[in-house]
Amino acid sequence: MYKLIAFDMDGTLLTSQKIIAESSIEAIKKAESVGKNVVLSTGRALVELNQYMPVLPDVEYGVLASGALVYDFKNKKILHQHKIPASIVDQIRAIVKEKKTMVIAMINGQIYVQRSHYDHIENYHMDYYKDLYTNAATFVDDICQILKGERENFEKINLYHFTDKDRLDTYEELRKENITIVKAEETGVEITDKGVEKGEGLEFLCDYLNIPISQAIAVGDADNDESMIKIAGLGVAMGNANENIKSLADVVVNDNDHGGCAQVIDEYLLVD
Repeated sequence: MYKLIAFDMDGTLLTSQKIIAESSIEAIKKAESVGKNVVLSTGRALVELNQYMPVLPDVEYGVLASGALVYDFKNKKILHQHKIPASIVDQIRAIVKEKKTMVIAMINGQIYVQRSHYDHIENYHMDYYKDLYTNAATFVDDICQILKGERENFEKINLYHFTDKDRLDTYEELRKENITIVKAEETGVEITDKGVEKGEGLEFLCDYLNIPISQAIAVGDADNDESMIKIAGLGVAMGNANENIKSLADVVVNDNDHGGCAQVIDEYLLVD
């Protein structure tokens, strides 16, 4: 019945140790061997997946940067791309200057991080990503100069704050603008162009592959997975998902540390 499955990464395909469980790797291999499409659908940029692709050699497509970039891994080709309006980037730059906000800025699959923010990443409640940024980020002295000089080229911008209250202030200031903004992590917001979400990216990819969206499964745990869980033929929440995602999903499986991803493949994707 189902031909494609899209996995979120953090909190879903990745365990709490930020690795892909062996059970998930084996289940993905099994699915690919019988012609099923396994897709990575993540808020991460392309460069942030480099450490995982060696154990996922048969995964061909990714819905990246929360849908702003749809990518063909095999042919190293961008299939679909959205960019944040330059006027919004200018507004973001003003917020960053005022609030000393940590920025993760994405351009063509690369990420840019200000060195001083990285050096104090624990202040933004993001220290569990420090190793990732060590290996994946391009470090700059002043992120505001990048925001100014590349203002027309950003696929996605993440802002991380000192407190949840600071995050809420930013969210309220920007949500009335012509963008998509969702809360993420403890103190973050993720910003893409209007209407750009994982669901939109998944819908594009299904059209590209001539697969009805009704024959797709979407698996996630957090609010930025909501759009794909709602649009897919089968929406699946991990056992560790927040209550909003669990309430929207058609089914709930085991958590990301106890084989939830393999369970979805075995019980739903591989069952005709």
